[in-house]
Amino acid sequence: MRDHDLNIKEPTTRNAKLTFSDIENAAIKLFYKNGYHGTTVGNITSEAGIAAGTFYLYFPSKLTLYKHILTTFSHNIRREIAANVSKKDTRYEKEREGIRTFLEYAKKNPEMYNIIWESLYIDRELFRDYYESFSNRYVTGLNHAVSEGEIRPLDTEVVSFVLMGITNFVGLKIVLDLGDHKIDVDGATDVIMEIIEKGLFKR
Repeated sequence: MRDHDLNIKEPTTRNAKLTFSDIENAAIKLFYKNGYHGTTVGNITSEAGIAAGTFYLYFPSKLTLYKHILTTFSHNIRREIAANVSKKDTRYEKEREGIRTFLEYAKKNPEMYNIIWESLYIDRELFRDYYESFSNRYVTGLNHAVSEGEIRPLDTEVVSFVLMGITNFVGLKIVLDLGDHKIDVDGATDVIMEIIEKGLFKR
């Protein structure tokens, strides 16, 4: 989903870009704090310090702004993962770097969890599209690794969701400080990769 599909007016001048960014940042802050349904356009414009009518110069509705933010998070996460993974050679190295990059991004952007997961209750298709598109890209890399003999020939779609699930919930532990002890991104990545490489059960 791209901005022109949402009828969003892209800013062209420096001032317009600053205003656009102010609206985005205000919405992210308020969606994180109060949730989508607990936030109004008036709340967003007040937080951004702009006139109410200015909002509609760029976004047709609150839902459009939400979709834009969700899409932006998706693109940014994938772009960072792709950039870092491209520097690695083996699937093991790529997997490790992809997991570490996601956890680092989640740590720096804790509001992304609220915004992504709330889509399940705002528009279920948004939620499906987010994770299915993430899985589709994952599967491409996994299939290549299977063809190269780097990983076992399992159902790579299921594998993609297993790996996304692990990373998502370990990210939650780091972001929300869940559990009895703290763990940093590198430490968490080490544990995940040991499970992936060696399995969980003793033989």
